[in-house]
Amino acid sequence: MSLRTAKQSPRIFADTSLRGKIGRWWLAKSDAEQRTFVTRSALVSTFAAGLVVALPMISSINVQKQAEAEYRAQTERFAAVQDAGEAVRADPKAPELMRHEWLRNVEFSLERNPEQALSRYGGLERDSAVLAGMKSFDPVHLDKAEDMSRQMKCLAEAVYYEARSESTAGQLAVAEVIMNRVKDHRYPNTACDVVYQGATRTTGCQFTFTCDGALERKPRGSKWEAAKAIAAHIYLNLDEKRTAGATHYHATYVNPVWNSGLIKTSKIGTHIFYRFPRGAEWASARAAQQARFDREASGIEGGDSSIMTITGESSTEDLNAKSLSVLSPAP
Repeated sequence: MSLRTAKQSPRIFADTSLRGKIGRWWLAKSDAEQRTFVTRSALVSTFAAGLVVALPMISSINVQKQAEAEYRAQTERFAAVQDAGEAVRADPKAPELMRHEWLRNVEFSLERNPEQALSRYGGLERDSAVLAGMKSFDPVHLDKAEDMSRQMKCLAEAVYYEARSESTAGQLAVAEVIMNRVKDHRYPNTACDVVYQGATRTTGCQFTFTCDGALERKPRGSKWEAAKAIAAHIYLNLDEKRTAGATHYHATYVNPVWNSGLIKTSKIGTHIFYRFPRGAEWASARAAQQARFDREASGIEGGDSSIMTITGESSTEDLNAKSLSVLSPAP
């Protein structure tokens, strides 16, 4: 025991605090025991400090390796699926996403090798794919929105002027006929072009309101709002089909000669709906129309004097020159 320690001993032995107890415990040990204790304490402290520093690093490394393993497994599955990529894209029913340019870039960067997905080039393509997927607006969307609004307005005008006095089902049916024509290769590809087909032609318009001056009376009121809602409903394909693909209709109080060459599909409200014959139906349709012609010629049956011969090769203008002109404007 050192002299300093010996001089401090009476004071330490008189101290009853925790510090005094620790001091007495320390003085009770020999020099060798004290050195051993100090050495072991230093080792334990060093080890503990090492654990504090190393454990987060070890945990981070494990998490990273686990993430790499999971991603490698995903890219392996992705690469396997891409072997059929070209076949999928060749399918006309394939989603538009499968033909997106960035998806092809990802395929090329993988090169059917999952390890490539972990390279910086693979990371670049993945980031590009994510950014492309997050992109929700493009200036071209403005043009599309304006065109969609214009097409729905044309459709709404047809509903308003042709069928605003009809029930909701009747108005939906009229709008459906217009969209059926849009889908038919014999007619224009947009609602506006279908509705206003022949409006400037001397041979007659498809919808009477486009050439009889009805447009001078601007649409208004609750019926116009209802027509716009119905037009949007049909244009966005949110309604169940009710006319069985009809492309023609006329009011129940007229009997135009052209209806004998078509196939009746339904009657909704004050309108009767027709579609073009299909396949073997053309023969029976031509026979029925010829019989109608014979009756018209002999004066047995009165009707529209417009005589049209229905053939599979007939042009749209021939088939429809007066098909809807028999409709009078809705009151």
